[in-house]
Amino acid sequence: MKTFNVTGPSRPDQHYMLPAEPRLPDVRRPVERGQCFVLHAPRQSGKTTTLAALAAALTSEGQYAAMRFSCESVETAAEDVRRAEQIMLEVIRDAAQGALPPDCRPPDPWPGSVPGTLLVNWLTEWATGCPRPLVLFFDEIDALRGPSLHSILAQLRDGATARRSSRCFPHSIALCGLRDVRDHKTANLAPGRLETSVPFNIVAEAVRLADFTFTDVTELYAQHTEATGRQFTPQAVRRAFEASQGQPWLVNALAGEVICEKGVPVSEPVTEKHIDEAAGRLVAARPGHLNDLVERLHEPQVKRIIEPLVAGTDSTPWSGSGYDDVSYARDLGLLAQGPPLKIANPIYHEVLRRALA
Repeated sequence: MKTFNVTGPSRPDQHYMLPAEPRLPDVRRPVERGQCFVLHAPRQSGKTTTLAALAAALTSEGQYAAMRFSCESVETAAEDVRRAEQIMLEVIRDAAQGALPPDCRPPDPWPGSVPGTLLVNWLTEWATGCPRPLVLFFDEIDALRGPSLHSILAQLRDGATARRSSRCFPHSIALCGLRDVRDHKTANLAPGRLETSVPFNIVAEAVRLADFTFTDVTELYAQHTEATGRQFTPQAVRRAFEASQGQPWLVNALAGEVICEKGVPVSEPVTEKHIDEAAGRLVAARPGHLNDLVERLHEPQVKRIIEPLVAGTDSTPWSGSGYDDVSYARDLGLLAQGPPLKIANPIYHEVLRRALA
């Protein structure tokens, strides 16, 4: 039986889930234009699930060879550029085995190259021999740091600007992570170091993965009703949306808390009261996702924004470092996307209030 997923990527055969592309309505535009672009979203908002589904759809349609892979393991290379390149190539090659048709998979072995050119040369060789245009989703790109990040981005920029016109480089590249990769420029400068030219200008646009709408929440919960017969009252669905504001992990966690932890019988409808009780238990227990948000309060730039908002004394400047702090907190998912400036949803607000108290 399917469940509401709150751990890792969702799978269609195991979890209730929504179609990927409606949450990224314009994502095919940069792909079709052959552009580099950024796709970012807070953690546990369905980014990896959405990217995997989008890549699978693009490949199955036959026009592109598209795949998503994670850069997380490259973090272990730290500032060793050569090692970062080698891990990246291993990750891509392993992911391609299950994601692409045999004739579209990358070459083996790697080309001989000096550090700082291995990735670009290998991608060039792959794209030249691939019968379809390549579309690559670099997931968790913000796991990279310092020289390794700079080298990877510099090689992608080199290939995108110098080689794509001759169709010997991936057609489209998405840099996917928690933040817009262009925002890492300042974060990766060592204290006291003067800002130098770094390749954070390779992207044409940034796309943010949207949270669930009320219609999405209704549709997701309806999948459970169809599978089991258990009803969610309209008031319960509305309260779940109000409490979560469509944050995907919370939407799933609320339903899972009612059905699995509370054990509401199938014959009994899920009510507004059930959702309120579930929200209270999540706030009190503070499971992984919510605890991760609280840990962010140890970061000065986060606390500077969140503490006055929770206390109702906000006077955040909308320029300079104040604007940067707001942008960072938004990228983390702590703040609502639009004005007025406020915590992203009531559950987050209560968790953060208790932590600060």
